[in-house]
Amino acid sequence: MRALAGPAMLLVIVGGFMIYRSASKQDAPSRAFTELELAGPESASLGSCYSLSTVLIANGVFGNALRTWTAAGKDKWTLGLENVQQGYGGPVHVFRKFTFEKSADQVKLRSVDASKDASTDIDKNIDELLLAPNMRKSTPVDRCQKDGAAGYRFREK
Repeated sequence: MRALAGPAMLLVIVGGFMIYRSASKQDAPSRAFTELELAGPESASLGSCYSLSTVLIANGVFGNALRTWTAAGKDKWTLGLENVQQGYGGPVHVFRKFTFEKSADQVKLRSVDASKDASTDIDKNIDELLLAPNMRKSTPVDRCQKDGAAGYRFREK
């Protein structure tokens, strides 16, 4: 009987861990939401030619920042990024919150909340988000793989 105590305890621990993991899934948007094309600024009225997931991956999902998705309504999600960086006066809490909303067949950046030294201007943040996929020449959405396709800040390969 003693020989079975160790494996039985291991089985209980692994089973408990699996139950915990299955019951505590983090909130996240569906793949259908993240695969939609990220829209350019309202003034441009063009799509970016990159899906939201491509933009986030190209940006390295912002390094080692803690990333959390929160549902902000129907077809609306907020991506929170938090990090602690070393500043001149010691550690500094740095954060950004991007709120994305589905609009037809695109995802629009609706608002940005950020720590004091970061920009909250939507157009400027869209420009910053699109730098990485353009520099890496990431794969565009199907619409932009055709000759002559246009997109906000999109550079054909």
